[in-house]
Amino acid sequence: MRVELKALRASTLLAALVLTAAIVSAQDAVPDYLQVRQVPHGTVQSVAYKSKALGTDRKVIVYMPPDYAKSNVQYPVLYLLHGAGSTETSWTERGKAHVIIDNLIADGRIKPLVVVMPFGFAVQRVPGAARGDASENKMQREGFAQDFLEDVIPLVDSKYRVYADRDHRAIAGLSLGGAQALALGLTHLDLFSRIAGFSPAMGASNNPATGGVDFETVLADSDRINSQVKFLWVSCGFEDTLFGSIRDFSQQLSQHKVEHIYRVTGGAHVYPVWQKNLNEVLPMMFQ
Repeated sequence: MRVELKALRASTLLAALVLTAAIVSAQDAVPDYLQVRQVPHGTVQSVAYKSKALGTDRKVIVYMPPDYAKSNVQYPVLYLLHGAGSTETSWTERGKAHVIIDNLIADGRIKPLVVVMPFGFAVQRVPGAARGDASENKMQREGFAQDFLEDVIPLVDSKYRVYADRDHRAIAGLSLGGAQALALGLTHLDLFSRIAGFSPAMGASNNPATGGVDFETVLADSDRINSQVKFLWVSCGFEDTLFGSIRDFSQQLSQHKVEHIYRVTGGAHVYPVWQKNLNEVLPMMFQ
């Protein structure tokens, strides 16, 4: 009996040690930039507004850096766009963008900034519905662009202490949002000086018939782009099914002699890739 009891105690102790090791290992597996640390935290708020462009009620998520309420300084602003099948809340709820930004600010790797996350469609799509046809996609993308340019940016410029000029305004996004960021940024150089696409779904941005743009025409004036765009980033994981189209777009940029950073990482079409992208891009975007 005593031998069995000792064996039981030993096995229990071993199981506890294994469990502890597994917990520690899981904690260590979380990248530093995603860990909620004892640092000053920014404020994330949902802001309702009436879209004059679309005639509907909409919401936008806004991240304000620590001490925003106590200061009187102006901040640069990043417009951060989500992917298909998501909403304006996905970059914070799934991507933990606010955690990444808090840590970057606390570590002195970036200066405080305001981050704005709008809803990337003209109208809410039915969850689980099949992808729309060309006409629906055109309506969705052009409607979003109109709302974004005519309502969201003016709202942010008037409501928040941000610099209302292109030198302090950036746009970035993932998947569909990455394609939208590239299309909007490169066709509105009067508004944006910094542009980034994380695993951009190029099919959503390079076809005018579905609400995209003709990049051959857009990129033709490479001298103007290179003189006005201070930062242009395109990235993708090599396991991503979109890898080929994104590589081709980078080659298209190079053929037009448009200066840009093309980053290939591990990973597929998933948030860990985009979180890593955001953590790497922000310190370069506003140096």
